[in-house]
Amino acid sequence: MGKTININLFDPKSIQAAVKALRDYENNLEYKCSLLAETLAEKGIEIARVQIADLDAIFTSELLQSIHAEYVGSVKGGGVWAVVAGTDHAAFVEFGTGVVGKQSPYPYQLPEGVDWQYASGKTIRQLADGRYGWFYPADDGKWYFTEGMPSRPFMYLTAIELRDIVSQTARVVFGSG
Repeated sequence: MGKTININLFDPKSIQAAVKALRDYENNLEYKCSLLAETLAEKGIEIARVQIADLDAIFTSELLQSIHAEYVGSVKGGGVWAVVAGTDHAAFVEFGTGVVGKQSPYPYQLPEGVDWQYASGKTIRQLADGRYGWFYPADDGKWYFTEGMPSRPFMYLTAIELRDIVSQTARVVFGSG
């Protein structure tokens, strides 16, 4: 992985060649760092989709289809990419909702800036049979009652799996060309 740059300190052309070689190496290193971030994001798409299936969180194909990689921006030495769940209900799947979510809550520390409450809100009602929940309109035009759903932390598990493959992926990316 290392590269040797030979230099003759008494030869101006040798010094110029060494400077050029260092700049080329720096540019290649920056490119590889960006490529690593993008590669991990692409792997994250696959992992998140598998997690959704494994956690039995496929209600429609909308969540699966919304998973994508997004370029966030550049930083010195590379780029920043994110794995994004692009649906309004992704957070409900991740953290759970209602009475059911309260009984089977998000099992990890909440991400910074996230505040999550179960079985709260203005639409929570108690039915005559004692169940708590809410009604929602479905695509078929009918209204359905739900008590919520358990947490299915597909993005958290995706992050853990990505963390576990960073070194292996870096060896592949930095080992090429």
